[in-house]
Amino acid sequence: MVTFAQLRDARLNPLDATAGDWTVLARDLDMVGSRAVTAVVGPLIGSAWEGADADAAYQELDRQDTEVRVAAFEACGVGPLVETAAAELRSAQSTLTSLLGEAASRGFAVDDDGRVSAPLGGEAEEHTKAEELTLALTAVLVRATAADARLGDGVRRLSPDAGTPGLDRWGDAAADGRMVGSLTGLAAPQIPQGGPDAVRAWWDALGDADRQRYLIAHPDIIGALDGLPAEVRDRANRIHLGATECNLRSELASLKEQLANVNGGTRGSGVRFIQRIGEVETTLSALAALRGQLDRIPSRPGTAPAYLLGFSAKGQGRAIVAIGDPDRSRHTAVFVPGKGVSLHDAGRETDRVRDLWSAARDDAGPGGAAVITWVGYDAPQTLADAALVRSADEAAPKLGRFVDGLRAAHDPATPDHVTAIGHSYGSVVVATAAAHTPGGLAADDIVAVGSPGLRTGNAADLGVDREHVWVGRAKDDPVPAIGSVTYGLPIVGAPTPTDPDYGANTFTTEGASGHSSYWNPKHPDSLENQAAVIGGRYDRVRLHHGTAPAPLHE
Repeated sequence: MVTFAQLRDARLNPLDATAGDWTVLARDLDMVGSRAVTAVVGPLIGSAWEGADADAAYQELDRQDTEVRVAAFEACGVGPLVETAAAELRSAQSTLTSLLGEAASRGFAVDDDGRVSAPLGGEAEEHTKAEELTLALTAVLVRATAADARLGDGVRRLSPDAGTPGLDRWGDAAADGRMVGSLTGLAAPQIPQGGPDAVRAWWDALGDADRQRYLIAHPDIIGALDGLPAEVRDRANRIHLGATECNLRSELASLKEQLANVNGGTRGSGVRFIQRIGEVETTLSALAALRGQLDRIPSRPGTAPAYLLGFSAKGQGRAIVAIGDPDRSRHTAVFVPGKGVSLHDAGRETDRVRDLWSAARDDAGPGGAAVITWVGYDAPQTLADAALVRSADEAAPKLGRFVDGLRAAHDPATPDHVTAIGHSYGSVVVATAAAHTPGGLAADDIVAVGSPGLRTGNAADLGVDREHVWVGRAKDDPVPAIGSVTYGLPIVGAPTPTDPDYGANTFTTEGASGHSSYWNPKHPDSLENQAAVIGGRYDRVRLHHGTAPAPLHE
C-alpha cells in the first residue's frame, strides 16, 4: 500500500515526461516498421523469388514485422496509463495536502502513518474531528494505492507474450488495447457520431495521449471515422486488420477441432462446420492478399505510400486503400468499382488505382495526387441485382460522407481538387450520391467509364457544371447498351451518358476492349484521359465531343 510519507513526498512531474517518452518511442517503433516494409518486405514480395526458401523468408519477415508493429502498439498503451496514473496520484496528493492543512490549522498532529491526533485534554469534538481526518487520509491512501496498482498491472499486461507466434500476437494486443481504454476511463460512446467536420474538430481538440488511447482501445471505430487524418485511419485499420486475422485463425482452428469431433463426417452438423471453414479460409486468403498489397505498393520505384482508410471483414467486406496522402495532395480521386467487387477483389482494384496514380502523377504537378480505391459498399454480385438501384441507394450516402471526410481532413494550407470515378455499377453509385442524396457529392469532377447509366437525363443534373462530367466507353463494351434499356435513367429512351445530348464530355478510349480494360498501360488512351482529369489538366483530355474547361494549372 502507498504510505502517507510516499504520497506526501512524491515528485509526480517526472511521470508526465515518462508518458511523453513512451509516446515518442511508440512512434519511432512504428516508423521502423514502416521503413522495414518499404526497404525490405515490399521489394521481396514484389520480386520474382519463388519456392520453399522464398516462402520461409516471407514468413520470417512477416513475423519480424509483426513483432515491431505489436511492440509499437503496446508502447502506445504505456503513455496513457502513466498519464492517467499521474493525474490520479496528483489528485490524491492535492487532497492529502488539503487535509494536512486543515489538520495544521486546528493544531492537530499527524504521525508518519497518517494518523491525526487532537491535543491532549482537548474537547471531545476535536477528537472526533481528528478521527474524521484520519479516515479521510486513509481513503486518500487507498485511492493512491489503487492508481499505483492499476498502473503496475497495466504495464505488466502490455508486455508482449513471447510464447505467442507471429501474427497471432495481434489478438493479445487488441485485448491489451481494450484494457488500456478501460483502465484510463475511455468508452466508445465518447467518440462523436456527427459529421466529418465534427469528427475532425473532436480529434483536433484531443491531446496526444488521448489520441493514443482511442487509437489502441477502439481501432475498428477510429479507422472508420470519416474526417480523421489519413495517417490515423491507416494505423487504426492496420491494427484492426491484424486483430481480425488473428481472430479468424483462432476461429478456424476451433472449427476444425469441432469438425473432427462430429460423428458422420460431412453429414448433419458437419456440413455447417465445413461451410464455415471454407468461408473463413477464403476471407483469410483475401486479408493476406490485402496486407501483401499494402506492403508491396510503397516499395515500387516512384510509388507513393499506401493508406488503409477503411477495412471490414464482415459480409462482403470493405477495403478502402489510398495511394498517396489525400490529406496533403492537391488532387485526389476516389475510384468506385462496380458489380461483383468485394473484399476479395480489393487487390485487383488497387492495381488499377496504382496505374491511375502513376499516370496522374505528371498531370498533378507539384501539389501531387492521391488515388483511392473505395470498396466501401455491398456491390451487386449478380446481373439480376445489378439491374436494380438498391445497392446504389444504400452506398450513395456512405460515399458522400467519405468524400466529405476527405475534405474535412485535408490540410487547409493546400487547395484540394476531388474527382469521383465510377466504373460500371460504380458509376451508378457516384451518380446517385451526386444527384439523389441530400447534400450531394462534394466532388469537383465526375468520371464514368463503362457506365450503364447515371440516373439523370442531363450531365448538369449531377451537381457540377456539365463540362466537369466526363464519360468514356469502349466500342465493344456491352454494359452501356444493356443499361440504356434496364436502369440508370429516369425514363426509357432518355440519352445515355455518351450521347451528345446528355451534355457530358466524352473522352476517347482507343485500344480499350470489353468492359474492364479502361486502365491498361499498354493501351493508355483511356488511362491518360482519366489521369488528366484527376490532375486538373483538362486541356490534355482527348474528346470525341464536349467542351473541356480551362485547366487548373499549367
